[in-house]
Amino acid sequence: MNNEQLKQLKAMVEEAGDLPEAAKVRLLEILGQQEAEVESSQPEGASEVQGKLLSSVEEFEAAHPEATSFMGRLATTLANMGI
Repeated sequence: MNNEQLKQLKAMVEEAGDLPEAAKVRLLEILGQQEAEVESSQPEGASEVQGKLLSSVEEFEAAHPEATSFMGRLATTLANMGI
């Protein structure tokens, strides 16, 4: 779950009128813990690293179109087999 999803879930719990107060408090505590874990696991600049990785993959695909095509067909075949 990413941080945005956690915020949406937290808002839904806060707005829920049919939940007992003790359950709301406990759910909000759990969501707070999850938010802290998500924030600590994603260092600042993670989007930069992700961008560099995507760029490297695109360069590989351009440099090796036959290998990329083969891997795509292989993945499709395995998916069709249920693997």
